[in-house]
Amino acid sequence: MKNSLLMRSALVAGVSAVALASAGSAMAQAGAAPFMIEELVVTAEKREASLQDVPVAITAYTSEKRDLLGVATVEDLARVSPSMAYTNNDRISIRGFGRLTNSIGTDPSVALYSDGIFSNSMSDASTPSLFIERTEILRGPQGTLYGRNSIGGAMNIISKRPTDIFNGEVRASVGNYGTWTTQALLRGPITDGLRYSIGGSLERRDEGYIHNNGPGGDTSAVKRYLIDAQIEADLGENITARLSYRKIDWDDSYGVGNIHEAVVSPYDTTSVVGLGNSALYYNPTLGFAGVNPSTADRYTIAMNDTMEGKLSDHHRLNFDMTWDLGGATLKYIAGYQAYVYNTNGDEDRSSRSGLFNVSSVTPFGAYTASNVSPRERFFYQEKQKWWSNEINLSSNSDGPLSWIGGIYQYHQEYSQPQGLRVLGDPTVQNPINLATGGAAAPNPNGNYLLVDGTLQVDSYAAFAQIEYKLTESLTLQAGLRYTTDDKTGTDFARYVSRSPTTTTVLRSGGVPLVAAGDLAVDFTTFVVCGGPTIASCAANPLYSNLTQVATGGLSRKMAADYQAWSGTIGLQWQPDSDTNGYARYSRGYKSGGWIASNGLSPSPYADPEYVDNYEIGLKKTFGGRVQVNSSIFYADYKGFQAPLTVVLNSTTGSTGTQFLNLDSINWGLELEAQWAPIENLSIFGSYAYLNTELQTGCCFVDTADAKALKAGARPTGVVLPNGSRPQTLVGNHLPLTPENKFNLGANYTFDFDAGSLTLGATATYTGDQQVTIFAQDGYTSPSNTVADVRALWKDTADRFTIIGYVKNVTDEVAIQSSTIGSPSSSGNQRQTQKLNFPRTYGVEVQYRF
Repeated sequence: MKNSLLMRSALVAGVSAVALASAGSAMAQAGAAPFMIEELVVTAEKREASLQDVPVAITAYTSEKRDLLGVATVEDLARVSPSMAYTNNDRISIRGFGRLTNSIGTDPSVALYSDGIFSNSMSDASTPSLFIERTEILRGPQGTLYGRNSIGGAMNIISKRPTDIFNGEVRASVGNYGTWTTQALLRGPITDGLRYSIGGSLERRDEGYIHNNGPGGDTSAVKRYLIDAQIEADLGENITARLSYRKIDWDDSYGVGNIHEAVVSPYDTTSVVGLGNSALYYNPTLGFAGVNPSTADRYTIAMNDTMEGKLSDHHRLNFDMTWDLGGATLKYIAGYQAYVYNTNGDEDRSSRSGLFNVSSVTPFGAYTASNVSPRERFFYQEKQKWWSNEINLSSNSDGPLSWIGGIYQYHQEYSQPQGLRVLGDPTVQNPINLATGGAAAPNPNGNYLLVDGTLQVDSYAAFAQIEYKLTESLTLQAGLRYTTDDKTGTDFARYVSRSPTTTTVLRSGGVPLVAAGDLAVDFTTFVVCGGPTIASCAANPLYSNLTQVATGGLSRKMAADYQAWSGTIGLQWQPDSDTNGYARYSRGYKSGGWIASNGLSPSPYADPEYVDNYEIGLKKTFGGRVQVNSSIFYADYKGFQAPLTVVLNSTTGSTGTQFLNLDSINWGLELEAQWAPIENLSIFGSYAYLNTELQTGCCFVDTADAKALKAGARPTGVVLPNGSRPQTLVGNHLPLTPENKFNLGANYTFDFDAGSLTLGATATYTGDQQVTIFAQDGYTSPSNTVADVRALWKDTADRFTIIGYVKNVTDEVAIQSSTIGSPSSSGNQRQTQKLNFPRTYGVEVQYRF
């Protein structure tokens, strides 16, 4: 049945492409009208070329096209682009190549470049279109020309540059949810050969998309600003240099991370302790009489704290210099970026306040506790800085041979403290030592879980690519890159427990009981190593490298280095100016690494990822009025990095997280088409079919699946204490890979003496998709269709643009991802859903001078 659906999807897409192509061919034969589909120039292969002439699968958006479509954020880009997916945790996936974790020591699978500078975050993709010349999305491994971990693809953000003629633009908008923005950009000459660009943006959303009935503020409110400045100079006739600076600041209740989401399951009012790491403390909703409003309306919450997403101390400095040597061009690109990002919020997701007491707890005997706090919070921080340098030399000749080669350097420094804390409980702030019964190191922030990691990366690469015209219509392309990655760092964890389970564990483990009643215990060595002292760790080969930290907790050093060859070889066929066919093989590489800030995993290292990608593509234009770009790819994906829970001891049923490598086969079909059937009408669409299937992976524990295993899960014989069994993952799909994704839109322009009015609409269907590699319903985001409409008025002189828009017209609740937690003692499971944006509308005014 599945194969039948697959064949029908591919057939429908193929027939549609043929129909468009036939229509375009017929119109071309009948004599095309003077209007044409606009040619788009890209720099996908580090030199300017028409998008239709580049033998790579690319989707590109100019600033004007983004305004026309209403593509303002990285979420928008992912929604309307084929084979691309994004969830609000800074993870982009292309063709199934993404990441399961942001833990320090791991890398993205899709590389983002702003003006040629690698960025470790995808937030640049949401830069306002006023400052962006073009956004390019390259699908498939870009293992030759791009500097860092582009195994799945790359995104290029190209800024608007300074100009020789003075000009400027100001923009202002207002919308629902108390949304307003103001933006300005000025460009022009300083003296002959010296130019500038300076601009800024203010963005506010005073009412969050998710309304808070409790004392805290709404979720997804925004308060941001951006400053951008550039200076560009002609250093003689053949050298141009540019220096740019950008600063961004966020003070949101929305940001990158687990913020724009809702827990849609009822409060667990009967379990004594929390779930997962929260089991170190009491369940904050034990005996609570309140009702979770998210169970009825995902966009309503009740919390006593406001979610926060703050970007501060952000600075980005870029420098590039281009030297025309006549037969070749020498280019130097350097960049530096630093920021601190913090997100934190209400972990218990309730508005409960005031301390409460626990007494006569069953099954924990007569254990009692007083002054338990219901105010639990999660916290997460990224503190990063990195810099890079690249020198490349490319040919300028018109002969049959063209080439580019260069060297690349990248350095990164990173720390990532995160965890869980409770507010207002002095017991947790002053834990006792598990072994001695005396005072342990103070815990002033009330953390019952604190994990941290540091990372330093030094990466170097050399690359070269050639193109040689074998005939007038046939071109050979070949490229090769050698990369080294050297990583060092640390990993840290501290666990402080105040719960009746601590008492039970100590008793069953034969450890002298020093914790009772209202005491909290530094429980780190027991959780990690199974014993009360650091000697317990030394006896276990998995933890023999751990050291005690004077301020509490355990730490270890991390180090690894990796080297790899990657590259491409292909043939390009261009029998005429309107046809571009290509067949290419690409080898992609992503550095190995480890999961730090993850609770001291017993096996934290994973090997590099590699992919052998085979692709056939055809880009065809008919009479300037129909354009069809298509590609079919097959990717042999080796080493997909996955943190998975494994059985460490089949007798006791103990489990632990290991960072492992799996294999997958990814293949699919992509189509993009534009059609201008009559003057002033443009119809466009795209379709992507993705099939990603794990080839290896046994046998792992889905901690959220207690007993309800599907027949297809094929469990092993080991039965864990909660009744679940490890499962094979073979045959499961990679995350964020909907089998079918379809986008359709149209724009029509009415011309008047005073100007023009363009009406447009787009709709995107995204099939259901998993957020992880376990195949159970709780991890599935259902299919959805999201539609937008826009109206743009431009005056005849192109000075004014007025845009009216409605996004998500039908107010579709489209779930970006869905996850479920481990079952509690009462059987309750927390289900968390990351939400799309609800229906928004507003007006924007642009004025150019």
